[in-house]
Amino acid sequence: THTHTRVFPPPCFFFLFAVHLLAFFVAGYKGLLGELQYAFVCFLVGQVFDAFEHWKILVHLLCSSQAALLAHPALFHEFMGVIHFQLRETPQDFFVDIVSRDNFLTATLQGFFSGLEHAEGLDPALRQRGQQFLTHLSQHFHWDFDTEPEDEMPQVVEL
Repeated sequence: THTHTRVFPPPCFFFLFAVHLLAFFVAGYKGLLGELQYAFVCFLVGQVFDAFEHWKILVHLLCSSQAALLAHPALFHEFMGVIHFQLRETPQDFFVDIVSRDNFLTATLQGFFSGLEHAEGLDPALRQRGQQFLTHLSQHFHWDFDTEPEDEMPQVVEL
């Protein structure tokens, strides 16, 4: 019998994936948003777990692309709308890892909101929309985007 094992891609994969994916959708970023929506619907309606994994990779890609924030502000305006309506279809604790109690989406969006806050030369309307989205998520889901994740906090070593 053959067993299929899933190996998580190395970090360089995300860089290469980001370059190719954004290059593919430069002419029409709506294709990227359509892919995000399609993956979400395939998971939600079809209960296809691989589609959820694909959705998570796309969300992570978009939330961690600092250069794309400046180059494609319209993409991120619409991205926040897409995520907003997708989240309305899920329970509040849906993105919490049962084992670790970590929330994939809050950690990912925290990086996104930090990028919006610190990016120099960012479209002011995009920054304002990001702040409104952050406030909405904080109030509706009671997610805390101000507390730094433990894995990013400085480590104290006693000798």
